[in-house]
Amino acid sequence: MKRLLPALAVAALVAVPAAGAQRQAPPTMHPGALTIALNPPAVGFQVGTLRGNDVTNPSGFEVDLGKDIAAKLGIPAAKISWINVPFETLFRPGAKPFDFAFEEATITAARQKVVDFSTSYFDANQGVLLSKSATAPHSLADLAKMSLCAQSATTGLDYVQHKLHAKQVHIYTTTAAAFSALQVGRCDAFVMDVPIVASQKNTKPSAYGAVAGQIVTNEQYGAVLSKGSKLTPLVNQAIQALTKDGTIAKLQQKWFHIDVKAIPVLK
Repeated sequence: MKRLLPALAVAALVAVPAAGAQRQAPPTMHPGALTIALNPPAVGFQVGTLRGNDVTNPSGFEVDLGKDIAAKLGIPAAKISWINVPFETLFRPGAKPFDFAFEEATITAARQKVVDFSTSYFDANQGVLLSKSATAPHSLADLAKMSLCAQSATTGLDYVQHKLHAKQVHIYTTTAAAFSALQVGRCDAFVMDVPIVASQKNTKPSAYGAVAGQIVTNEQYGAVLSKGSKLTPLVNQAIQALTKDGTIAKLQQKWFHIDVKAIPVLK
């Protein structure tokens, strides 16, 4: 028995660090912290106050989801930096100034050539929000004849230009600018994701006409990361876990009060 004691002592010493070891820190830009890019406002998804490049007091579906992902990564909410990154810059090649971005970015094959996308966290079609003076279209052919607003670098703009072949398209660099143009009648309709236009209409019901229709595009939103980011699989695991345990469904119910089925489909 005396001969075994030294061996047991060594084993005990080896076991202590193993038992007390913490999981490896996620490969974020700054150890123990997380930088998440936003581009507010997007009603329901994200709002906040811009102070230079920082977004202060952010709130919304994507903000809550970002905090939940951070928790899965072992990073407290107090260690999250929220920064403003214009949407049109997200898909430029090269390193990003953020760990991941939440900006209602639709996953497309073209974009995947220059960035990583997480697994999808939200499904959406394109929606048609009218100005107060516009007549509702009853078909895609009707819509193509209207004066349309769209945001640059979005799938909505791509649709109206290359699939709808609309003749009159007014392009704005931000969602807010496009909504303002629609409100003052510079265009008849704004083509943008259903949850975005429906949430804006719910927030300012007297500023716009109806959400006149939706265009079935079956789009999926993903978080945007630098191409080849080592963080991508960890964010994927977190989103998959939050989907499986019902957290994402609860957040959608919390932030959106939209009956998508009630919006007519334009064909």
